[in-house]
Amino acid sequence: MLDLRVHFLEADGSLAPWREQILAQVRETAARVGTRVPASDSAAPIDVIVERRVGEGIPEFGIDGGCYRRGLIFLTLDPDNDNFDASLSAGELRKTLTHELHHSFRHATRGYGTQLGEALITEGLADAFDAEINGGDGHPWNHAIAVGDWAGVLERAERELWADDYDHAGWFLGSDPTLPRWAGYTIGYHLVRAYLAANPQARPSQMTATPAAVVIGAAWTRMRERLSTAH
Repeated sequence: MLDLRVHFLEADGSLAPWREQILAQVRETAARVGTRVPASDSAAPIDVIVERRVGEGIPEFGIDGGCYRRGLIFLTLDPDNDNFDASLSAGELRKTLTHELHHSFRHATRGYGTQLGEALITEGLADAFDAEINGGDGHPWNHAIAVGDWAGVLERAERELWADDYDHAGWFLGSDPTLPRWAGYTIGYHLVRAYLAANPQARPSQMTATPAAVVIGAAWTRMRERLSTAH
């Protein structure tokens, strides 16, 4: 089992009514993930900061996560969000934590990446890891590009793949009105899925150190041809 050390930050309000649910999902995640990843990933402890922040989190869930270095994960909760209780009961915190754990493991090997192509694979692997551990076919942000928009979005992404000055908020968070919200998450997820389809023996849980260029080189054309011609 992973050694996940939970710390509650409650200066903005108590999380006591949800504490047992939160801890149960953390324990379940530690057990699920710990049996699937290499020993090198599961060996070191990880701090998990659970903070209550009003008005923060993904609006559709009232829950969000972040991981900016190995060994430290943030889970941001907004119980004032009307969607929070249903999201927590549905296991959204568990899925978010699973996603962020893959980031933590990758920070110890490849890092997040400074180019669009690297970010696409880092996020795509984390969401595919969630699907591997918890089932399902991703989140709304993994299916955010309309069928008719794929060709144009992929053409632009291909031009910017290895640029050092890409607009992260534009590609991933919706700050660029010329891109679909969550475009980067969607491309990354489908890229990784295309790679996994071509390599049935591969698993996101075993790919924390896989270079982005390996995935993109093997899967970009396959993904582009399938999605840009979809009807």
